[in-house]
Amino acid sequence: MAVRIEHFLHGTPARLKSLCADLAAGIAVHPVPDGLMLKETLASDADLDAALARIMALAVAHGAAYDGHGRCLDSAVGEDDEVLAHPLQTRTFTTRTGIKAGHGFAMPLPDGRFGHAIHLGSDRRGYLLLDISTLITDRPASQQALRDAPRRYRQPILVWHRPFAALALESSKPLTQLPSEVLFRCAVGWPSPDAMALLEERFAIIGTDQPAGWKTLLLAMARAGHRMPGLEGYSLWTARVGPTGALKLIEDHASLPFSQDSLWPMPWDPCEIDDIVASLSGGPDIIAVKDQVT
Repeated sequence: MAVRIEHFLHGTPARLKSLCADLAAGIAVHPVPDGLMLKETLASDADLDAALARIMALAVAHGAAYDGHGRCLDSAVGEDDEVLAHPLQTRTFTTRTGIKAGHGFAMPLPDGRFGHAIHLGSDRRGYLLLDISTLITDRPASQQALRDAPRRYRQPILVWHRPFAALALESSKPLTQLPSEVLFRCAVGWPSPDAMALLEERFAIIGTDQPAGWKTLLLAMARAGHRMPGLEGYSLWTARVGPTGALKLIEDHASLPFSQDSLWPMPWDPCEIDDIVASLSGGPDIIAVKDQVT
């Protein structure tokens, strides 16, 4: 089956216009703040690295910045790709579960215990902002116990709003006051296809263009204390939550340098609820690993 990917480019209007004139037929162009998003359909057996290299080369030739790529959420993906389309919820989290923004909830873990989190906000595009707790109990905890427990990460995280069980805790008072804002970082730059090939060779991992291989590589790099090459800095995303939990994501495309003297925000790209459940159940914490590696 065909796979649709997105490319993100930034630059002056004149340079982007010149780049678009050289695009191959069939690539759709969508404007975004300070740049463009290109949507390209690839055959299932197409060389993804070659497709990325082609757009990267165009960016270099026209003086634009290639800011990464991603798989379209509505892509048709075959079973062999180990990727399923996101069954995203377009309803808000409160509408789906009855759990108001600022309130805590419990989520069942595979071993019968319960993890906990605070719902901060959601939108109708499938984004969910959660503050994950370290609290693990045999039954859903009290709101006070959740309030007193340490948080698992240094800040709330973004999660794809997919169907998952969420049990409201008994309380009428919120644990977090709204409105609020949370900052995230988005890496600027990315390793070239040659650099990715060297990483695969170094860590003896194949298939890094698939989720399983990608996670395996990130885990191996984290264990080795190795950061992703090719990162030139980061831009900021702001998750702005209104008084009722309405979530809005705002990107500032200005590039900031990575610094050893400050603690930059966590990565903005949303994680899967399965990643949270796995980490709370004692498995690898891919969320912390992405923070460390990218």
